[in-house]
Amino acid sequence: MEAHASREGFLTLLRKKDFLRLWLAQLISMTILNASNYALLVLIEEVTGSTTLVGLAIICFSLPALLLGAPAGVFVDRMNKRHVLWISNCLRAVASFAFVISLLINRHQLVPIYLLTFLISGIGQFFTPAEGSTIPLLVNEDELMPALSLFNLTFMLSQALGFILLAPLLLSLIPSFTLFGTLFYPVNILYFIIALLYVACAILTALIPASRFERTRKRSLEHIKTQSLSAISTVWQEMYQGWNFIRRNQRLFLAVIQLSFAGTLILVIGELASPIVTKLLLFAPNDMALVFAPAGIGLVLGSILTPHVTKQIGKGRTILSGCISLATCSLLLPLVTLCAHKLLPQGWKPDPLSNIPLLLTVALIMFIAGIAIDFINVPAQTAVQEQTPDWIKGRVLALQLTLYNAGSIPVILFIGAIADLFGMNNVLYLMTASVTAFGLLSLFYERKCKQSGFFEEKTEIQIELDEIAP
Repeated sequence: MEAHASREGFLTLLRKKDFLRLWLAQLISMTILNASNYALLVLIEEVTGSTTLVGLAIICFSLPALLLGAPAGVFVDRMNKRHVLWISNCLRAVASFAFVISLLINRHQLVPIYLLTFLISGIGQFFTPAEGSTIPLLVNEDELMPALSLFNLTFMLSQALGFILLAPLLLSLIPSFTLFGTLFYPVNILYFIIALLYVACAILTALIPASRFERTRKRSLEHIKTQSLSAISTVWQEMYQGWNFIRRNQRLFLAVIQLSFAGTLILVIGELASPIVTKLLLFAPNDMALVFAPAGIGLVLGSILTPHVTKQIGKGRTILSGCISLATCSLLLPLVTLCAHKLLPQGWKPDPLSNIPLLLTVALIMFIAGIAIDFINVPAQTAVQEQTPDWIKGRVLALQLTLYNAGSIPVILFIGAIADLFGMNNVLYLMTASVTAFGLLSLFYERKCKQSGFFEEKTEIQIELDEIAP
């Protein structure tokens, strides 16, 4: 009955044309973002074979959130969110076309690739909080929870569609060809398609009527301009205000930390995906989709199961269960591979179809890992949305992205260096210990706050901010 009600809630939401347009824009933009990430990892692995350089590409994607994330949230709270949505998609389309040109000129020159990755990510820092802040404007209060659940499910689905389906299929099926004396690789065509799809996203968001973005406040055009200009001078003050809001709301603070940790885990797995396939399993780089497809399936299934599990055992225990499960998967992956090499020391073939038992075992491990990530990510993401009012949501979401990227950048560099110097096995053992420790510390902090009454009381800073809220 509960699953049926959720499906009916989703169908009701998707019958709303404006919500459907925003949802389609999210589905398409996130799918092609993950597809471009997959293509980037494969390209750098093929050209360099260095885990550190793969990590550097991920840092180029993460660094803009650290530099621009929080200021972008302040501007998004004050700017016309409709304009932010469609302009950011247009700019990402232009940058993707530039990516194609760069690859055509010299696909072995990584500097332009890193710079364009940085640029596309920088543009996205405005799109993400604008999208998150727009959801409550397109649905009523009763529909907000199903809407957030649908967008979270779509986020997980887009990872599977982009990373597991779209990019691997196109890179495998599109042949290289020569046109006007220029050699076109499959990755060039993929980025050209990505650019066209960003244009489609821009059109979808532009079709949402401007009136739908004026529900929370109605202001004159002159006042909007004044507020937008004043944001330049007050951006750091408002960032600090947003940080105080997070810091003094203990439940929100914990959720932000947990969500940032889950995001860092996804980046780490993305960095290690290609080395796991090529250096641990000894398969070809393009076999990455075959190995990680079960993780995508687990992400989608986990996003459906997690709300029910959370209702039964609570957010804290769900997150702890996810951490323990993911740590177990990280430990089993090198051990299973080591056993396979010991059993077949002479007959090992670098081909997934020649090692069906190992492939099935790894597939099961990755499937469980996908569900485990949802057990960490979904409860934390839900708590952030529940604890944040609409008027400050852009700042909170942007600050969360800033915190997550600030923590993930040194982790990505650290993990990449360890993988290159000490091997994948030691990286996965370290990941096992780290995830387990975080799960236990998270549960300890939640229980400590509950015993202190921090989760139940309304803090002074919340009262102050409520008084000045628009």
